[in-house]
Amino acid sequence: MNKLARIASMFAAVAALAAVAAPAAAAAEGTPTEAAHHRRGKGRHQFPQDAAKFSKRVDEKIANQRAKVEAKMEKRGVPAARRVEVRKALDDVQAKVRAAVAKAAKDGVITQEEAKQVRKLAREARKVIAEQLGLGKKRENREKGTKHPARAQAA
Repeated sequence: MNKLARIASMFAAVAALAAVAAPAAAAAEGTPTEAAHHRRGKGRHQFPQDAAKFSKRVDEKIANQRAKVEAKMEKRGVPAARRVEVRKALDDVQAKVRAAVAKAAKDGVITQEEAKQVRKLAREARKVIAEQLGLGKKRENREKGTKHPARAQAA
């Protein structure tokens, strides 16, 4: 009899927890601010955002991009004349991005739409610089099955 009473009390406890937990879970899912925040992922920035903070973040990204380009040029042994050309193209692109940030930051607040426009401009600028410098040719040649032109002449 003692065993039967323990099993019955265990089922009663589980039923009570289920009765309490189900409405609590439904209420937690119903709050739009918490649910939206958690779906967007960790580390996402909230908008509207302070213009100085956004500008600082863009400057950090630009510095990281420049450092990566410099490191790759150093690793691959790019000639000095070509490095100057790459740096100039990079400066032009980064100046356009900074100008877009300055335009968006005139009122002191960056909205999500303004941030999207800056991001779109930066992506387009990266594509343009890749085309100018011929960085996409390697991928195109790989897809066509042809060798790099300089390597084809050496062989």
